[in-house]
Amino acid sequence: MSAINYTWLEQYARISRNAILNSVYAAPLASLRDAEQARDMLTTYNEHLRADSLQTAAVYFMHSVRGLLLGIHYLNAMCDKVLDISLDNIRLQLTLQDGYPAFHFQLLDDAEKAHPAPPVNDEHHSAVASTSTRQAMLTAYYGEQLRPLIEGVALAGGANTGQMWAQLASILRWFKTLAVQMEITDQEREAVIQGYEHVITMPPEVLGLRKNLLKFKPVEIDSPYQPGEKILMKSTCCLYYKVDGGQDYCYTCPKLSKAERQTRYEAIVASR
Repeated sequence: MSAINYTWLEQYARISRNAILNSVYAAPLASLRDAEQARDMLTTYNEHLRADSLQTAAVYFMHSVRGLLLGIHYLNAMCDKVLDISLDNIRLQLTLQDGYPAFHFQLLDDAEKAHPAPPVNDEHHSAVASTSTRQAMLTAYYGEQLRPLIEGVALAGGANTGQMWAQLASILRWFKTLAVQMEITDQEREAVIQGYEHVITMPPEVLGLRKNLLKFKPVEIDSPYQPGEKILMKSTCCLYYKVDGGQDYCYTCPKLSKAERQTRYEAIVASR
């Protein structure tokens, strides 16, 4: 396993060891388990997001929560040390980047800790023990950290928790696909795949749902950004069309008909 790449964490997960200057909102991430405090966050967020409702803002907040998901899977599978990215050890900060709101996760205690999974050697039982420990680490994070966060924000915005969890399905699969292509060790690559397979087959009760919505049937569509290649259709609508006074559906939105997607494809290709 490799050392923690803090540049990667900041770029992809927005997890940082440093405070962000000029934030327009800041609060302990753990406070969002409380619906009243989560509503305060959504109200401030939506002043800049300009979604049609706090319900939409709550679902759109999952664009930021996916940073925590990427963080736990990255640390779990690819690092020889881990960081405490629990709700109690993170300060949530909202900044404006070119007028657009963006959340960041500041670690309060950024000390690296020993990875809970035992190192793998040539003995089969060590590999089994390592995999089991990594799976337990993921199960605990999803059930004890992500679930109360999502439920608190959902209650505050009157949103459906299933719709919020479903927002994470595509990014989870994207990380698995990305990792397979990265220059990492076979051990790390296998750990990423095992972690993905584990969470999409977890009992739905871990997520507080009746069905595990992290698992979905992937649908590939033509990429207008790299003609000749394929990209993955989103597993569910992200509600972008309800943000900032009303936008178009994303090209990868499952709500688009084939004809609408083809029209959008041609427009994107023509504009490049």
